[in-house]
Amino acid sequence: MRKHAVVPPFHALDPELGVAEQLLRRGNPQLCAIVARLPDEVAAAHCLNSVLAEAGARPRLVATGPAWRIVYVTPYAGTGELAAGAAGLAELVMVGGWRRVKRCATCAKPFCDRTSGCTRKWCAEHRRGTGGVD
Repeated sequence: MRKHAVVPPFHALDPELGVAEQLLRRGNPQLCAIVARLPDEVAAAHCLNSVLAEAGARPRLVATGPAWRIVYVTPYAGTGELAAGAAGLAELVMVGGWRRVKRCATCAKPFCDRTSGCTRKWCAEHRRGTGGVD
């Protein structure tokens, strides 16, 4: 099923984006390696495509000028959590760009920024209202 381009709060990208966020919170080495390559978007995309292929997911992130697109979005049935998470991350990049994939200003843990203005600076453990910094 093809997903439509959306604006925040990115609910149309769930459940895969939710899986990506959980994996990043848990420090999944494959997804964290993608974030580690930023701000080099081409290197991050290459790493993401490798993770997708190794996990058995079908989508591939492709550069189209200043934007990104996905070739075949949904992972096939039977792929695991990593495939779903990597596909969710690819979908986020397609609709929101790499600027939506960030590192916490306090602990450097990677997270996905779903805010409307792309202004989030902290991971779930450190953001306002969770006992963390402002």
